Amino acid sequence: MSEAPSTTQARRIAGALARYRIMAFVTGTLLMIVFVGLIRYIPGLDGLKETLDPILLPIAILHGWVFIVYLAAVTHLWMLMRWGLGRLVYMAAGGVVPLLSFFAERRVHAEVSAQLEEAK
Repeated sequence: MSEAPSTTQARRIAGALARYRIMAFVTGTLLMIVFVGLIRYIPGLDGLKETLDPILLPIAILHGWVFIVYLAAVTHLWMLMRWGLGRLVYMAAGGVVPLLSFFAERRVHAEVSAQLEEAK
């Protein structure tokens, strides 16, 4: 973003950032649960598959729906900040690459917060 945002625009960005942060944590947490559940496919742990499948299937489905909301939050913040396409891909990948949503959220939050501070 090249110019300082107006007060109204700054409030919109702050709201979009808050929604993005919440969705990044929720999506990242659900993704980590699903990812850890993949241990059931390690040879020799066949008993875990029957135990974990009824638990992990609803969590995986929930992650899929939450991921859609996460993408909406990512896209909204991205549009308000007027970033390049690479940033959109990086942020969106946070919903499918384990741990990336946490790292991306921290980086995005720091950058947006700094821009909002200098606009004051």
